[in-house]
Amino acid sequence: MQSKNLKQLYILPFDHRASFFRDLFGWQEPLNAKQKAKVKEAKGIIFEAFKKVKRRMNSALPEGTLGVLVDEEFGSEILRAAKKLGAVVILTTEKSGQKIFDFEYGPKFGQHILKFKPDYAKVLVRYNPVHKKDNLAQLKNLKKITDFCKKNKIGFLFELLVPASPAQVKKFGKSYDLKARPALSLRAIKEIRAAGIQPDIWKLEAMPKNYWSKIIKAGGKAKIVILGRAGSKAMVSQWLKTAAQFKDIIGFAVGRTIFYSPLEKWRDGKLTKNQAVDLIAKNFEYFINLWQKSKRS
Repeated sequence: MQSKNLKQLYILPFDHRASFFRDLFGWQEPLNAKQKAKVKEAKGIIFEAFKKVKRRMNSALPEGTLGVLVDEEFGSEILRAAKKLGAVVILTTEKSGQKIFDFEYGPKFGQHILKFKPDYAKVLVRYNPVHKKDNLAQLKNLKKITDFCKKNKIGFLFELLVPASPAQVKKFGKSYDLKARPALSLRAIKEIRAAGIQPDIWKLEAMPKNYWSKIIKAGGKAKIVILGRAGSKAMVSQWLKTAAQFKDIIGFAVGRTIFYSPLEKWRDGKLTKNQAVDLIAKNFEYFINLWQKSKRS
């Protein structure tokens, strides 16, 4: 399904694990069997919404436009079903909730990727250039997976987060995202690529308009999708409108902004399962339509 000529990609990501059951249900690890089943049920609702959108929009979108990003632990059945559905299948590989990137399944990460043969293997990496020691450790593992994906002809999707260091929090406070993060993201991308790591797709935080050209150039031949960071609908909409002005930014990967509120209402008995599915589907379609309209304008 992956293509070097990919021109649009709209991803519904629900690969969250520890944060998913902690924030939605208030649970901590280890989960019991009943709790695990409930998490799978919640993720099943998200996937039902995805399927609904794919059925409704399939004829209006090129093949390989709609993707799901999910984990093996709670989404193995979804990964297989999505593949049969003809969706772009993206498998997360990182251990949940880690400040320094590590593989969920350690040295066996490759076996777990090949078990599902996704279109893309995804990593989430917290990388601030000032943390040099941590970054060296991360780059070692990241080189392993980029080489593995290349060897096995599996796409490589790199989600980059650049969290502020304590000193940067003190210096910039709430202005960090505007005054410091864009330049640090640019440095991070250059360092990552200099280490021989070349994603096919970067999944990046929103940038000010004047920074996108620099980021795109630094990212090499890779395409870019915008992540949502659990932002409000209005905020994420503005991020996407700005990003859509650049041809190398081909879409988005927005998750919690789309599914979290409907799942909360389902959890609290305020929505039936079908109603939650409908609302998540409506939210996903909203961002697809917004992106396409922004691309045309």
